[in-house]
Amino acid sequence: MTAHQLRSGQYRHVLHDVYVSAGLDDSVHVRCDAAALVLPPTAVICGVSAAHLYGVPVPDVDTRVHAAVPAAAPTVPRIKQLKVHGYSIPAGQVRNLRDRRVIGPERLFLELAASVPRIDLVIAGDHILRRQVSTRERLNGFLADCHRRRGVRKARLAMPHLEPRSDSPPESRLRMLLVDAGLPRPLASRDVFSDWGVWLARPDLSYPAVKIAIEYEGLHHQQDPAQYSRDIEHDGRRIDDGWVVVRVNKDGLFRTPRQVVNRVRKALAHRRPR
Repeated sequence: MTAHQLRSGQYRHVLHDVYVSAGLDDSVHVRCDAAALVLPPTAVICGVSAAHLYGVPVPDVDTRVHAAVPAAAPTVPRIKQLKVHGYSIPAGQVRNLRDRRVIGPERLFLELAASVPRIDLVIAGDHILRRQVSTRERLNGFLADCHRRRGVRKARLAMPHLEPRSDSPPESRLRMLLVDAGLPRPLASRDVFSDWGVWLARPDLSYPAVKIAIEYEGLHHQQDPAQYSRDIEHDGRRIDDGWVVVRVNKDGLFRTPRQVVNRVRKALAHRRPR
């Protein structure tokens, strides 16, 4: 194949001297596979790149491929789309994920603690537990053996806040917004029942003792007619049973979080535990 053919419209440049078919969409998987062709065999995908491969939600601000390469490995060419970290990872902390060498989820959580904001770390941890990528016991055990590692203190402080029942990043962010404002930690995705034992709904967050439900309104709640109808039905059941339903959308969560906190605080102040 000639250089002229590679530069034709049939192919797309990924990084360094690696090309793919022009019809293949760009993705972290494609970029990691391309990086593997120029990295030594001992390299391991790490950091936010590993998070994307696991499906763990992280801020999408760095599109470079992050890889850890032992110091004794052959020199890797300086490539704009590739961030090489010069350290080795023990074999016990490496996983084979769909034929890609990736750091284990416990090591990933530690690395994210050193590179993303605290709230995003909690969101990532919620996902790791929810999708059973790892367990709370394994994460705590790994962090207990880490000493003087960058991010370890932040990771340990985040562990008590992780919630395996959280269904989405906005729900995790909403929960932490209330907790950080000094409000009691609400329960996540728990079934609630009437005084007669009749199932009412499964709110995103709730204070069952005082009958307060907090729901995050994602786009699918507004755009899916069937989901919208179910939401109205669930709200009606809870209101008939004396519940207060606080609904929060994207604007409330990101643009006016103080109003959201005040709304929940007022609802709590007007209720007394049964």
